[in-house]
Amino acid sequence: MEIYIDSVVQANPLVVSGRARTFENTVQVRARDTEGNIIAAEHVTSVGEMGHHNPYTAQLWITRDPGPRLTVEAFEYSAKDGSVRSLTSKVVPYNVERMRLSLYQPVGNDCIQTRPFTRAVPKSVSLARLLVEALIAGPDAAEKAAGAIFPFPRGSDVNSVVLRDGALTVDLNERLRNVGGSCAATAIRHSVTRTLSQLPTVKRVIITAGGSEKLALQP
Repeated sequence: MEIYIDSVVQANPLVVSGRARTFENTVQVRARDTEGNIIAAEHVTSVGEMGHHNPYTAQLWITRDPGPRLTVEAFEYSAKDGSVRSLTSKVVPYNVERMRLSLYQPVGNDCIQTRPFTRAVPKSVSLARLLVEALIAGPDAAEKAAGAIFPFPRGSDVNSVVLRDGALTVDLNERLRNVGGSCAATAIRHSVTRTLSQLPTVKRVIITAGGSEKLALQP
């Protein structure tokens, strides 16, 4: 085997560890819910000399209720044709306590209009990070049916969420430097700010992209 899953820690984020011998040490890790839907995915790099089974660790944020068990998969994409190679999987119970989150998501064609949508998700000690991860994962089927829309561009990701003296800094990846229009930029800013402002310790929300506040959420 080229890829092993050695351990899966029940938490949110879900922590997956293993060993892999892959091209350029890249490993794709994802989780499927009880019904088989992909609900979280991450790519990581194993640590060590290429050509060996090197250790890797991935953190998968579970942003909706997955049911009583998860299927964790690790694999690599073929450098030749992009197909899935060396797929290995492990089915694990998932008994993390659920909590209810309110996510302010954009609705309709009004760039500034958001509405709270409540969903059950596995509890996390990093609540602010979980809220941002849930927004970037997008609305679920019920929320879409109720009018929620998804303003984030493809490839959006979270680098970090840090609270200091009441100021919560959300650093998104560089994909969020240009979001494809002023309406999308406004919708993202309102959605993230209103969602995180629910937290009692948060006095101000700062959004950066690739470490830059000035370059974040450009039209």
